[in-house]
Amino acid sequence: MSRIIDRLPTSDTFYRRRGAIAGFGAGVFVPLALAGLVLVSLRGYGIGDEPPQIAPVYTNF
Repeated sequence: MSRIIDRLPTSDTFYRRRGAIAGFGAGVFVPLALAGLVLVSLRGYGIGDEPPQIAPVYTNF
């Protein structure tokens, strides 16, 4: 049991690994933000929004 407790991270571990933690956070956040920007730029509305409804065009038959 003491081996498990010895392997748990301490506050010093988080301080030493702050670059890796920041890189992980940036690696998750940046692609999601870029994908969201590309989707909004291409489609004109966000992921959770309803697409704009286009009025139907009827021809004279």
